[in-house]
Order: sequence, then structure tokens, then C-alpha cells
Amino acid sequence: MTKISFVCPIFNKKKYLKIVLSSIKKQVGGFEKEYIFIDDGSTDGSLEYLKKKTQNWKNTTILSQKNRGPAIATQYGISRATGDYIKLVGGDDIMAPYCCEILLKTILKKKSVAAFSSYKLLQSYNDISFEKNTIENFRFLENPLTATITSSFSGTTPNLYCNKTIQKSGGCNKKLFIEDFSLVLNLARFGNFCFIDNITSYGPKNDENRIMIGKKTQLIHDYNAALYYFIKKNELEDSILKIACKKSLGRSEKWYRREKKKTKFNRMNFLRICLFLGSKNYLNLIRESCIFIYQHSTKDAIRYKIDDYSP
Repeated sequence: MTKISFVCPIFNKKKYLKIVLSSIKKQVGGFEKEYIFIDDGSTDGSLEYLKKKTQNWKNTTILSQKNRGPAIATQYGISRATGDYIKLVGGDDIMAPYCCEILLKTILKKKSVAAFSSYKLLQSYNDISFEKNTIENFRFLENPLTATITSSFSGTTPNLYCNKTIQKSGGCNKKLFIEDFSLVLNLARFGNFCFIDNITSYGPKNDENRIMIGKKTQLIHDYNAALYYFIKKNELEDSILKIACKKSLGRSEKWYRREKKKTKFNRMNFLRICLFLGSKNYLNLIRESCIFIYQHSTKDAIRYKIDDYSP
């Protein structure tokens, strides 16, 4: 029987855990289940609550570590997973009861290494309404690397990943704070991706503790840093390297205009011109996109700077 490992990193999510655990437990489908929770140094009682509420769950592992961020916590959980597929679950996300079932059907259609569905943010979890569990608008990418770089495919709760391929690819980059883009980027070298339009999970819309809301600068940086490390360890065609550089430089330039409310010519504009004129120093260009963020953000905005950076 196919086995799915639920991997759920948690940091100060106690107020959400009751409904999160309920949505995990209510997953339907003809597959074996394994539950792995990783407490990332919570200080709000999340670990104690988690232990209490799952004490009678079968096939459950609870791991604990000092606060090191979701990438390290997630990879720690993945390293203990024995399932055929990995179902990452955000510590404040709610899954539709058929989430895993429909994602499993989707990923098996083309023997994909990753299946992506849709996700919705809500003001209140009282507004959740689960939709039909039939696959909507199935499509797939045979060679997804370029599209992954261009579109920044990522995500946790709405997606399903092949565990064997994660092990082969290296999984989450533990030199980063944020987990999902580096994971997907690594997977993109090893198989096709598939997509459906079904909304399979929900998250809180205005919670400042969510990374996409409270740590936007970290998020932007880690997308660029993930590309930096990826290019550093893989031999890629010039066409792909150019796309990665253009994306990284543009991302940092937009971040600067949005955060600093400045539209004047800056170093990212200059480096984009250099790339257009034929510069092939691709790794350094992406490195510069990270350094630019360090130079124009607060001291504590970025956790885990790229490993060869020295101010």
C-alpha cells in the first residue's frame, strides 16, 4: 500500500494546532499514514500541546530542536520519513479532507515527482467551504526547471512530493531559512511536475507570524539565495543561467523600490544592463542580488546570509 508521510514543522502555532491536527487526522484515502511533527523551538506551549493531543495517534513521531527555521526543521522531518510521498503541512494551514487523496491521484497520472494544487487565504477559518474532490484542469510539465526558476514554484500544504526523489535531490537547502523553493528547485532536475486548480488547503490571511506576511524580505532573499546555491552546485546551460540571473536581479530591484519607495537607478539596474550586454558571470550576479538586500535592509532582516558573504 502507498504510504504518505505528513511532515509538519511548528514554531509558536499553538492557537492553530487544534484545527490543524484535526485536518491532518481527517484525511481520507486508501493509503498508509505516518505523522512527523518537528517543534522548532516554540515558546508558546506548542510542543506540550502537540504531545498531549497526539499521544494516542499511531505511527507518530515528535521531534524537537532549538529554533533554526523552517528549512532545517522540515528537512529534519523529511530525514525521518519512510513514506513513498511527503505531505508537508504548514503549522497554521487547514487541509480539505480529500487533499491527500486528490494529490495522490494527480501525482500518479504521469508518475510525477511533485503535484501542485491551489491554496487560499482566509480572514477566518469559519469561512472554509470544501469544494468538489474531482481533479480540475490537470496539466503537467515534462522538463520543469526553467519554469520553476521563472515562476518560482514552491509551497508546502497544497502540494505532494515524491520522497525517493527528495532523497536523490537533496531536499531543502539547510543553509536557508525558508524551505519550499529550494526543495522544489532541487526536484525540478529529476522528473515532471503536475498541476491542478483544486483548492486543497487554507491559511490565515493577516497573521504577521506567517513568513509571507511578516518576513517578506527574508522570503525574497531566500528565493535568490536558493538559486545561488543551486547554480553553484549544478552545471546548467547558459540560457537557464541567464533566466536565473534576470529573475534574481529583478526580484531584488523590485524589493528595493517597494521597501524603500525609491525609483532611482540602482545597482540592480546596472547589473541587469551588464547581463543584457553579455556578462556571463552568472554566479556573481546572483550573489550580488543577495548582497544588495543585506546592504539595504535592517541588520536582523535576514537570517542565514550566503556562506561566502563578509560585510
